[in-house]
Amino acid sequence: MPAMDEIKLSLSQSGPSGELSIVRVDGVVDTITASEMENVLEKLINQDRYKILVDLGGVEYISSAGWGIFISRIQEIREHDGDIKLVNMIPNVYEIYELLEFENIIPAYETLEQGKKSYNLPTSGHGGGDKVWKAEEKIVPEAGIMIQSAMSPGRKGGPGTASGITSQGTQQSPKTSRDVVIGLVIEDPFSTISELAQRASEVAPNFKFGWWKVFKILRRNKLVTSRARFRLGRKHSRNL
Repeated sequence: MPAMDEIKLSLSQSGPSGELSIVRVDGVVDTITASEMENVLEKLINQDRYKILVDLGGVEYISSAGWGIFISRIQEIREHDGDIKLVNMIPNVYEIYELLEFENIIPAYETLEQGKKSYNLPTSGHGGGDKVWKAEEKIVPEAGIMIQSAMSPGRKGGPGTASGITSQGTQQSPKTSRDVVIGLVIEDPFSTISELAQRASEVAPNFKFGWWKVFKILRRNKLVTSRARFRLGRKHSRNL
């Protein structure tokens, strides 16, 4: 296992024609090492390899920057009939995956075999066995990665604080993107991050909301978990 702030990446292929790329990750995926994972994904896309499994069996920690790398290219990959799927997450990593509601964007499976089967690849043909085809060398990390992630469609909420409607029924424009997001949380504390992003885009399109932007606003305001958002909503209702 690599030391803290180090990452080891290896690539293998599976399927009759080797069309499934398996990325094995060991170590820590954080702000320092996330760019190495991004580099691997970039190379796969450049080689038209769009069916990707990321094996996280050797990963003990993934930061928000690391999670963002996995979804930063998902839209482009799916436009080419591919996907990114995660497998073998340990309980601590899977807990954060659920906490961040990433199941709405990128699927995950308990085992590597389950992940392979999810692609429904043919089982016959030449070259059906797994083959290690490349080992990735150390890559110099780059800082300041900005991510615009794919977003699942959510449900629409009713008019209220975030849409700029006051309790007296008068129109009022939200001052900041934070005002929009916090207002939506107060309106419906049970909304997922994807649903908040969808609704925010509808009520305040000038702020150009995306899933990742809403997530960062929630994180800065300690509202990433559904429990924290529920507490805010309950506190606000008590003060009315």
